[in-house]
Amino acid sequence: MKKYWSVVIFLCYGVHFYGQTKVSGKVKDELGEPLPFVNVYFKGSNVGTTTNDEGEFYLQSNHSFSELIIDLLGFENKLVKLSGKNVPINVVLKEESATLEEVVIVTKPKKRLKKKDNPAYRILKEVWKRKKKNGLLQVENYQYDRYTSKELGFGNMDSLFVKKVLKNKYKEQEDNLTKNYDNDTYYLPIELIEKVEKVYGNNILHKKRVDIEGERKVGIHQLGKYVNRAVTVFNNINVYNEDIQILDKTFVSPIAEKGFGSYDYVLSDSTVTDDKKEYTIHFFPRQKGDLVFEGYFKIADKSFALTAIDMKILKEVNLNFVRDLAIRKTFLLKNDSIYLPKTNEYKGEFTFLTKDNKEKSIYLTKKEKFTKYVFDIARPASFYENGLVQTSGNQFKKDDAYWNVKQGASEKKVFNLVKKVKKSSKIKRITGVIYTISDGYFTPISGLQLGNIFTTTARNDVEGLRLRLGFRTFKTINDRFKLQGYGAYGIKDKKFKYGLEARYLVSTKPRVTVGAAYMNDVEQMGFTRFNERNLIPQPDKGPKAVFVRGQNFFLSRVKKTMFRFDVEVAKNLNVGVKLGHERIVSAAPERFSLDFFNRKKNRIESVTKDVYSDVYVSYQPGRELKGFGVDRIIGPKLHPKLLVNYKKAYRGVFGGNVDYSKLSVLYNHPIQVGKFGVFDPTLIMSKTFGRVLLSVITAAPSNQTYFLTPNTFALLDYYDYVTDRSIEGHFEQHFNGLIMNRIPLIKKFGLRSLLTFRAVYGSISERNKEINRSTIQYVAPNRKPYFEYGFGFENIGYGNLRPLRVDFIWRSDFKNVNGPVSPSFGVRVGFKTSF
Repeated sequence: MKKYWSVVIFLCYGVHFYGQTKVSGKVKDELGEPLPFVNVYFKGSNVGTTTNDEGEFYLQSNHSFSELIIDLLGFENKLVKLSGKNVPINVVLKEESATLEEVVIVTKPKKRLKKKDNPAYRILKEVWKRKKKNGLLQVENYQYDRYTSKELGFGNMDSLFVKKVLKNKYKEQEDNLTKNYDNDTYYLPIELIEKVEKVYGNNILHKKRVDIEGERKVGIHQLGKYVNRAVTVFNNINVYNEDIQILDKTFVSPIAEKGFGSYDYVLSDSTVTDDKKEYTIHFFPRQKGDLVFEGYFKIADKSFALTAIDMKILKEVNLNFVRDLAIRKTFLLKNDSIYLPKTNEYKGEFTFLTKDNKEKSIYLTKKEKFTKYVFDIARPASFYENGLVQTSGNQFKKDDAYWNVKQGASEKKVFNLVKKVKKSSKIKRITGVIYTISDGYFTPISGLQLGNIFTTTARNDVEGLRLRLGFRTFKTINDRFKLQGYGAYGIKDKKFKYGLEARYLVSTKPRVTVGAAYMNDVEQMGFTRFNERNLIPQPDKGPKAVFVRGQNFFLSRVKKTMFRFDVEVAKNLNVGVKLGHERIVSAAPERFSLDFFNRKKNRIESVTKDVYSDVYVSYQPGRELKGFGVDRIIGPKLHPKLLVNYKKAYRGVFGGNVDYSKLSVLYNHPIQVGKFGVFDPTLIMSKTFGRVLLSVITAAPSNQTYFLTPNTFALLDYYDYVTDRSIEGHFEQHFNGLIMNRIPLIKKFGLRSLLTFRAVYGSISERNKEINRSTIQYVAPNRKPYFEYGFGFENIGYGNLRPLRVDFIWRSDFKNVNGPVSPSFGVRVGFKTSF
C-alpha cells in the first residue's frame, strides 16, 4: 500500500511538472527584419502575448500545450509544433499577398520620412476630414447601455504572499487568480466596482443624460486621495480629440492632426475581410520622454473611421507613479455605415519608487461594454435636464441574478476572489498604511481618524514651537455628517488653541448643506481670503510653517463663531451665506499693535469685534465630482473657477464695533496648451467700502516661509502692502518636461520646467489711514505695482517619487517699512505629489 501511494504521489508531481508549457522565441519577416505586435498564443486557449519591438516573445502556462499559433495581419498564419523542450523558436512569417491591395508595405524607417512621403499620411488626412462626423455624431438621437467594471488591486505579488492572504481558500481560488508570467507573480484584486448605465443623447440639442441602473461594490474601498485620483485616470478618453487628458497631463492623440509633430507612422498593411477593407497603421514616439503613446490602429476604408486602437505609454514618459498604461478600444459597424463604440479596456499599473517590472504595484483595470443601441427615439430638452440623482448608498442595489447576466467570465472570477481577499487582516493593514501615507490620517477606531501627521509641528515668533493634532469622523466618502477639529499648543506662549466644525447634508436635490464652527487660535489675518469648503482653516500652513524667514510677530489671537448655509442651484454652481462673529486682538501686543481710534467713543481701542454676513457665489464649470455626501471628491480634470464674495459688517449687532463692506472676486482658469503643458492664471480683485480697521483690512498676501503657497508673494513681508482696493495676478506656465526632455544628459533626471510671474496693484484711502493707531505703517503705492518673477523646476526626487519643486524668484524694487529688508532674490521649495 505504501508503494502504491508513493507511485500516485510521484505521478501527481509528474503531471504537474510536465503540465507546464514554456516557450520563447523571435519572429521575423522574409527579409530578416524583426516583427513587433505579432500575436502569439497556444492553440485552443486564450493564453497569449505579443512580440516586442525586437520581435521577441515569451509565453508560459500551467497547462500542457503542443501547438503554437503565430498571427499578424497581412502575413500568413503559422502553426508551430512544440517539442516539449524549452528551446527558443525562430519563426519567419510570409506576407499574404492576396490581402494586399494598392498599398505598399513599409517598415519603420531608420530615418524619419517627410509627411507627404509617408503612405500613412494619405489615410490620416481622410480620417481628419471625417472625425467630427464619425460614430454617434452621424445621428440626431441615440441611446445605449454601458456596463463598466473597475478592478483595483496589488500587482507583482509572489505566491507565498497570496497564500498567506487566502489561507485555506488558496486552492479554491487558484483558478480565479491572474498570473504575470513575465516574473511568475500574481495580480491580487482587492476591490471590484460594477455599474450599469443608460445613456441618452441628442446631437441637435447638444444634450446628454446618464442614468445609473445598477451599481455594486465589493472589497476594500479606502486607499486614499492619490489612489482615488488614479482610479479616475480613464474617465472620458476620446482618441478622436487632438489631446487626451490622463490624470493631470495632456497627451497628444495618435490620430491628431498635429500628430506628425509627435509620432512616426508606419502603414503596415491593408486587409479585406467580408468585403470590408481595413488599413493598419503603427505609431511610435519621436521623443520617448514626451507625453505620447506607442501602438497601432485600424481604419475602415471609405468611411475612414476607427475600427480598433491599441496603445500604451513607454516607461521613458515623464509621468510619476505610472509604470504601465495601456488603452484598447474596438468599434462595431451599425447599419453598414456607422462605427460605434463596442468595448473599451484600460490597464494601469502604479508604483511608488521605481518603474522596475519587479516592484510591487497598485493596478487598475477598467472595462466598458456598449450594447442596445437605439437611434430613432426623440426626446424633449427637459428630459435631459432631469436625470436621476443618487441620494443613498443602496439606491441602485441589484440582486446577484441581475449581475450574473451583466458580468463577463473575468468579472465573475474577480468578484468571487475579492469576497475572500477583503476579509484578510494582512490586506487591511497594507491598505491602512497606504491611506495614512496618502492622506496623513490613521484610524484608531472605526469611524474616527486622527491626523494630519504631516502638520503636527510648526513654528512662529509668538508660539515658538507649535504642536498640533486633528481629528475627523469618516465612515465612507458618502457620509452626510462630518465632524472635525484640532487642538494645538504653543511651547513659548504656553497656550492651548483649538477648533471644531460640524457639517451636514440636509438635502441632495437640490444639494443643501449647513455647517457651524468655533475656533480659538492664532491666525495671520488676511492670509485666507477665500475659504470654499471649510469654515475653520485646514491643517497648518503659511505663517505657521516650520521654516520661516525674518521675524513675524504680526499675528492675531482670534475667537470666532461661524455658521454657513450652502445651496447648489445648478451643477457646479453654489450660492451660500456665512454668518460670523470674530473677536480679534494682537497675539503679541508688546511687539505688534492693532490699536485704532474709535470716533464714536473718542478713545483708542485694541479689540476688534467683527460681526458680519458673507454672501458668496462659486461657479466651477466642468468640475468632476465623485460621491454624494457632504464632502465630494474633486476629480483631476482641470476646470475654471469663479468665486465672488460680498461681506458686510454690522456695528452694534452682538457687540460689533466695525461697519464696512467688502467685495472680492477670484477667477482661475488652467488652460491645457497641448504638448507645451499647462498655463495657470489667477486674477483676484478686492474693494473695501467704509472705514475699516487693520485687523480686517485686505493686505497683499505675503509669505515669510521658505515654502511656496498658492497666490502669495514670497519676497514680501506681512503687512508691507496694505490696501482697501487692489488687483492681483498670479501666472504660472508648467511645461510638463517638454523642454527638459530635449536636453542631453539632463533629460534622464525627468525634470519639468516652469515660469512664474505675480503682481499686485492697489491703494488705501486717507480716512482708513487716519483711524490707524497700530505699529504698522500703511504703504500702498498708487503709481506702480509690486511684482515677482522667476523660473523653477518641478518633479524633483527619486524614481517615481518626485514631490519637490524649487523656484528661483526675483522681486521689483520695493521699500520695506514694517520689518527687516526683504531679499531681492530668493529660493523657495514646494511639495506636491503629482503624476
